[in-house]
Amino acid sequence: MNLAEIRQRLDDERRTLALDAEVLVQLPAVTRLRTRDGSHYSISFSRLTTDNADAAISNEVEYHRHLGVKFEWKLYAHDSPPDLLDRLKSHGLNPGPMEAVLVCDITDPPPWLREPIVHHVERIETPQQVDIFRRLEDAIFGQRNGSNADALAEAVRSGSSQHRGYIAYSATEPAGIGRLYTHPQSHFAGLYGGGTHPAHRSQGFYRALIAARAVDARQLGARYLLVDALPTSRPILERLGLQWLTDTWPCQWKP
Repeated sequence: MNLAEIRQRLDDERRTLALDAEVLVQLPAVTRLRTRDGSHYSISFSRLTTDNADAAISNEVEYHRHLGVKFEWKLYAHDSPPDLLDRLKSHGLNPGPMEAVLVCDITDPPPWLREPIVHHVERIETPQQVDIFRRLEDAIFGQRNGSNADALAEAVRSGSSQHRGYIAYSATEPAGIGRLYTHPQSHFAGLYGGGTHPAHRSQGFYRALIAARAVDARQLGARYLLVDALPTSRPILERLGLQWLTDTWPCQWKP
């Protein structure tokens, strides 16, 4: 894989593409992205210099302060200027844990993608499955605000294929979850929210969820799997052949 070309493709899509449930606004220096229901605001892309970075950050802080909403600046390690993380901090944005952005070319399926999936994985297609997802997400990650489940419920209601949820089962017991984001104009399929209940870890459920989403991603026309990986999941993904592309930080600002 030509990682430099893939990074450039990722940047182009960060700047220009929005999912069904999102609204994108391109400005000269940044791209704003928000959900249609107003539950999430973010800066998905920036192209800044040492001369204009502080002014652009200040402008976004004031814009969101005026709206009275929190927002996330999705920062990547290759974004300019090189000290952008420090500049964001100085304007009151709080970076979350660094995640490694990993990528895998699925147009020529790796060996693990040709193997049978060893656990039963269901794609979420009903409100009842959304309820199972919601309960399992809380059990895996701790009590959350329910926004992921709400977004899945809306995708099910509208028939959108751009945001899909998955549940892995141990016999009849829900054991793990994951989400998949695709876009008909995108080269990438984003894997998010993968996790396994503590009672079922180290039994292959995480890998089964990756494989099930990869199969659907190929059918939907994606070329690459893309994952923001914490240190806990990075070794599993790298053993499957995913390669490091860049690093990313979710930088949060609250009014």
